[in-house]
Amino acid sequence: MSAAQYPVILTYHSISDGNSPLKIPPALFVEQMEWLRENVKVAPLHEIITALVERRTLPERTVVLTFDDGYRDFYSVAAPVLRRLRLPAIVFLPTGHCGKTNDWPGQPASVAKEALLDWQQVAELVHQGFSFGAHGVSHAVLTDLPADLAEHEISASKAEIEERTLQPVEFFAYPNGQWSPAVRSLVQKHYRGACSTAAGVVETNADLFALPRADAHYVRQPAWFRALFTNRFLTYLATRRLIRKIRRKPEGFYAKL
Repeated sequence: MSAAQYPVILTYHSISDGNSPLKIPPALFVEQMEWLRENVKVAPLHEIITALVERRTLPERTVVLTFDDGYRDFYSVAAPVLRRLRLPAIVFLPTGHCGKTNDWPGQPASVAKEALLDWQQVAELVHQGFSFGAHGVSHAVLTDLPADLAEHEISASKAEIEERTLQPVEFFAYPNGQWSPAVRSLVQKHYRGACSTAAGVVETNADLFALPRADAHYVRQPAWFRALFTNRFLTYLATRRLIRKIRRKPEGFYAKL
């Protein structure tokens, strides 16, 4: 398999108008999803995880759609588009903020306060076929917490989603993308896999508990989006990683610009 053919996990947050790196305009989102529907395979996250676990060949030209934080516009804007095009997606929920807003401690003042999914909407989305993963309880940066509090964030978020949806929760996304070997070990006790925010594609030796993703902000320009499975795109992601390293930025969205 060519290196440029490895699966890409895309990270979205809010599907709404605005200049924030966390926002993708609805019209652009529709354009992107329609291009994916016509040109690549869009697969659920568990398909990639299973291939890695079983050491099977990873599917070529495959995209996984992930949405962090559970913005309410997933229900009103993204989900109808995805249903129409029959595209699977997983939403990672910070359970303590469901039905509230994204004003968790440590949120930069530059990030506008936005409504998040409530549990009734989550239930409806489950019925429509969407999947949910855990993103902590309070969206706390897990590497800043003592081990017992970190484990509570990791396990309690899983337990609440399972209780509310009656569906198994197998995957986790690290809040702000930040993890450590100790945090990874805690996550491994409760989940089949976890997503980071490291810019990259999913190679055959990928760490199941630190899966790289490509942020949708990186591919807002149509030319970059349509270059997902090219060597040029891999070079682009490598450049993004280098910029982060030079700036000594963590993996979170703070390093996206």
